[in-house]
Amino acid sequence: MDMQDVIDLYTMAPLTFVDVITEKITSETLLTSYNTMRDAGGLIFPVTGTAKILIDGTYYVLDKGKIIHVGPNLNIQRIVANNTKFNYAVIHFKLPDESIAEYPLYNSHFAIEVEDNMKLMNMLQQLIQNYLIRSNLSFLQSKALFLNILEEIILLVKMMDYQYKKKNISVIMEYMQENFAKNITVLDIASQFNIERRKLTYIFEKRIGVSPTAYLTDLRIQKSKLLLRTSGLSIKEIAERVGYMDYFYFSRVFKKETGLSPTHFRKHMN
Repeated sequence: MDMQDVIDLYTMAPLTFVDVITEKITSETLLTSYNTMRDAGGLIFPVTGTAKILIDGTYYVLDKGKIIHVGPNLNIQRIVANNTKFNYAVIHFKLPDESIAEYPLYNSHFAIEVEDNMKLMNMLQQLIQNYLIRSNLSFLQSKALFLNILEEIILLVKMMDYQYKKKNISVIMEYMQENFAKNITVLDIASQFNIERRKLTYIFEKRIGVSPTAYLTDLRIQKSKLLLRTSGLSIKEIAERVGYMDYFYFSRVFKKETGLSPTHFRKHMN
């Protein structure tokens, strides 16, 4: 498949937004077979979990960092992998009949690699929430969000070139995930991989959609939320366990990111 054809489909074809749906399936759902919409294509976005999907005889492993384009009226069978829950969303869109011959890729199915892009997923969540409002204005806004999502996908596709492939961001992300509790900074990460800090930030934002500082903060806040819900550790102990030596600074960051102080978050969760 020529990526230029994908770019042309999402930038040149007169695609129109139809709707967005979400669904959850579990490991107990061993096999589900259905056809895609008869008169609309779709983009399948994994949200959590992993699934093996069979589309007209072709297997795809669907997890974060991958989107599947499906054309109209294609047979899909799903098998959940790794005994996990699989949550996903599908954006449906149409191409006028008179344009299908010009863009045959619309009727096909293929995978799009976008890595684990937080910006794209945030846009998807915004579209889902906006579409649920069910008003004329929200539908108009949903159509605009759909076009923004296509634009973001194209930007990500274009970035999957040789220059950025050489920069193994996945290794850096793995390092951050394993060491965020050690009070590391972006400068420490840049030094670890012998990359100038501004260059690391530029590459990270292009590939992941957020700055390394934002990604590091998100790792720490998500872990602290888990500890607040499931442990009896003090707020100070939790702050230290996620890489914040200053309890007061941790509290400010936590409130900025969640809207609640750590203490109020714990009470709310309980």
